[in-house]
Amino acid sequence: MEPLVITVQRSDEMPGNVPVTGGVPLPQGAVPTEATFMLQDSAGKPVPLQTEVLGTWDDGSVRWVLLDFQSGPGDAIQTFRLERGVSRAVGGGVAALTGAAGLENDSLRLVVPEEGLLAVPGRFTVHVDLMTADGVTCQAVAESAEVETAGPLRGTLSLRGNFRRPDGERVLQFRIRASVFAGLGLVRLRPMVLIDADKGVLCQVKALNLMVRPNSRATAGTIGGAPDWRPENAPGMRLFQRDDEAFELHGADGRGDKAPGWATMETENGEVTVAMRDFWQQWPKSLAVSADGLEVGILPRFDEGDFAHMEPWYKHQWFFAGDCYQLRAGQARSWELLLNLNGDGDDLARLANCPPVPAADPEQAIATGVWGAIQPAGTPAMDDYDPWADRLFDSYVQSIEMQRDYGALNWGDWFGERRINWGNHEYDTTDQLLLQFARTGDPTYLRWADAAGRHSAEVDTVHHVNADLATYFDQWHHPAYPSRPGLVHEHAHGHVGGFITQLEVQELLREKGVGRHSKGMPYSCLNPFNLGHVWTTGLMRLYFLTGNPFLKETVEIIGDNLARLVEDREYTFMGSTHCGRVAGWTLLALGGAYEISRDERFVKAMRTLAEDALEMQDPVCGGWIVHPMAPDHCICEKARHTGMATFITAVLINGLARYHELSGDERMVRCLDEAVSYINNDTWRDSLRGWRYTSCPAHRTVSQAGVIIMAYVNAVKATGNPEHLRILRLAWEEKFGNLLEHPPEPGPGQGKSYTASVYGCPEAVGLLAE
Repeated sequence: MEPLVITVQRSDEMPGNVPVTGGVPLPQGAVPTEATFMLQDSAGKPVPLQTEVLGTWDDGSVRWVLLDFQSGPGDAIQTFRLERGVSRAVGGGVAALTGAAGLENDSLRLVVPEEGLLAVPGRFTVHVDLMTADGVTCQAVAESAEVETAGPLRGTLSLRGNFRRPDGERVLQFRIRASVFAGLGLVRLRPMVLIDADKGVLCQVKALNLMVRPNSRATAGTIGGAPDWRPENAPGMRLFQRDDEAFELHGADGRGDKAPGWATMETENGEVTVAMRDFWQQWPKSLAVSADGLEVGILPRFDEGDFAHMEPWYKHQWFFAGDCYQLRAGQARSWELLLNLNGDGDDLARLANCPPVPAADPEQAIATGVWGAIQPAGTPAMDDYDPWADRLFDSYVQSIEMQRDYGALNWGDWFGERRINWGNHEYDTTDQLLLQFARTGDPTYLRWADAAGRHSAEVDTVHHVNADLATYFDQWHHPAYPSRPGLVHEHAHGHVGGFITQLEVQELLREKGVGRHSKGMPYSCLNPFNLGHVWTTGLMRLYFLTGNPFLKETVEIIGDNLARLVEDREYTFMGSTHCGRVAGWTLLALGGAYEISRDERFVKAMRTLAEDALEMQDPVCGGWIVHPMAPDHCICEKARHTGMATFITAVLINGLARYHELSGDERMVRCLDEAVSYINNDTWRDSLRGWRYTSCPAHRTVSQAGVIIMAYVNAVKATGNPEHLRILRLAWEEKFGNLLEHPPEPGPGQGKSYTASVYGCPEAVGLLAE
């Protein structure tokens, strides 16, 4: 293989080495799976390396490899070279314990104790407790423990179990992954709660806390943003992050805005510092120190009314009921913390919030083919596009800041779809951010994508269905689509609904002016069986870049659900006014499931959908024509037109193009050519350089929607038709010029505007640059 250039950006100020974990792509045929790798720094010095193959090409060669190594202090941007060879040996490294689940290195030993979840013997134990709505404290009990990996640079211990009441009754599922790194007194914790109660639609909890309990009493403590604590001065001290702009101290005087999210506990046996990633962004949070130990309030205790100031109510208040939090059955949520046996709290917090990641050289990464037909940033052909893309991203970030789109379940998502809904990343925000990471190598894009992807996988995806949730879903009963894990919620009130009635949601939408063309009540966006809002591409790519196994698990349950729906042959994908988005997004989601698993079952399901689309495609005009169109797609009063919304046809074209890419089915070439020719004749307006919204001529304005741009990119790649290329170029010049002249302003719904605007743009500018 050609040596792969990798950069690592350090934004922390840790005095020693810090761990680096992340995935990089390799070209097909370059490296067999049994090969070994070596890493060198910019001076040619060997760097100890641990690798794991995450994905392969069809020929069995390595497609994605997860790297673990360490970055030393020094330059803020460090360069490495990855190539085939034997890695330099690590003295000590990380090893699995013999005869018990645990890990050790030269600095610490991590075990599963009889009491608690994890322990560093002689120092402290880690516990996680949940308090139920009736005030009962339930401990997280590990019921299985597995060493996932114990390589030379990193070892990871995975625990699974449940929160249990004192009498042993199960409450909810709990997981935690703990990683130890060679030569470092550092532990990374990733606790997760899965709302899989045996009954109930909503699960109410008073608190969820992670405790670090010392073997000897704490003698002093410090919380970032607070004065030092000593037991002789006060029994304890607590920092309560009330929202994203304010924290207060209990047990000491003081207030502030955004706490750094770390605390240190000193004991006779040494000190330990804890830092939580994205602390204030995931408000409410708390940190407390006392003689009994250090407590992280993942969901801290609060009093009724503590968050009443957070407006509008429909954006935030669904999460609170009295003095309890409300979580919907089927959801999950995870958090990331760092524990350090020594060192500065501010340094640890910076490391937790901006962990260094390996960024493959954009030109080399894109040349592998895993990112599609895009171009790296920084080339002459991208001189105009690069600042344009940066401005769009800046507007997205500023919108989240201005709107205060933060919160325990909200962080990573954006608010404002239909005025009252959380967006649930419509059009796959995660993937659009990752494409920019691939183009630029800037880890800022990856950090934002990670928050977005984890939100989509954890909050918006249904991981468990009990009988009560199935009954709740029966409001939207579909005889051919059973309630089961793998459902994905579209943009909705409270992300997933269930907090107020459907009628209350519809009345709120009507109050906000949504659904003006609807004769009845507006569409509530609560239907869990809606297939027009399912995305896996971003989650799939994020898994390959991070190695986060829950992302893979989520993509596979979504893929399994969709494949079963296709295989049953009871659900009708084609024929309705929205069939293009139903079949199109399903095709794209199945493609993500195939790429993450290489299971031919998913390509087979895609073939079935493609054949359904071929059967319905009109042999004369080339389109998928439906009569009558939906009321908002045709607004004529005497009779409604025949046809389809252009963006819906485009989504189907994109799904079929993805199937063609994975299968090589040559029938798709003519299918795609005729479908795009239909759009050329139906809704394209050459004089205006844009497409009408639908086949209905009453829609006189035009746009250059991202999914339509992407459909033309796919058609040009598959067919080479010069007319499609001509129209693509005109539309792109108009879209690009308009956004240069009128860049989007931060505000409600900017998340959707960002993703809808940028969708297809990297591919379009890449294709046109060729």
